Amino acid sequence: MLIYTEENKGCKWGIWKMEETPELLLSQLTNKEDLIRFIDTTTSPARVLERISVRVLLKTLLGEEKTISYQSNGKPYFEDRSVNISISHTKDYVAIILSQSPLLGIDIEYTSDRVRRIRSRFISDVEYINPENETLHLLLHWSAKETMYKALSREKIDLKNNFHIKKFIPQNQGYFEAQETFTEDSLNFRIQYIVTDDYVVTYTL
Repeated sequence: MLIYTEENKGCKWGIWKMEETPELLLSQLTNKEDLIRFIDTTTSPARVLERISVRVLLKTLLGEEKTISYQSNGKPYFEDRSVNISISHTKDYVAIILSQSPLLGIDIEYTSDRVRRIRSRFISDVEYINPENETLHLLLHWSAKETMYKALSREKIDLKNNFHIKKFIPQNQGYFEAQETFTEDSLNFRIQYIVTDDYVVTYTL
């Protein structure tokens, strides 16, 4: 079920809550031969539901069906290069963003305190985490760095040492600034975000 969609500044994105069965979702698609092949070769029901939900969400956003191809590193793209795409999924949700921007990324994460246990893997000593709202702040940092990782699409990036989130105080939605130090360009990113009771989503373009 489509639960959120937004279109602005040349981008379109949305979130789908995976409540339907794979069979019901497939019935909404006409061009599904590649999905059927994927289903036949995949043993994970969760991955099957995610893949089909992505295609239905894509059709909902574009108003037409398009086949998604994947590079060797997992980055999604369209064969006709008509628009760039980034995809994310988490427990019960998938998200897609579409834009002409080459530095495009989106990430959705369900709300959980698991980020506390892996904090040392992605938070540097100079990054600020609000102790009064630690879980949410960590979750937004993690999601933002996943978003930046997808936007750069480079191997061997260190989330802790190559991505740096500038100080911000989490709100229900907004943006914050970040920078990467993996490339010679040291690109700056503006990370947009939305916080709900069930998940957070971050994106950049």
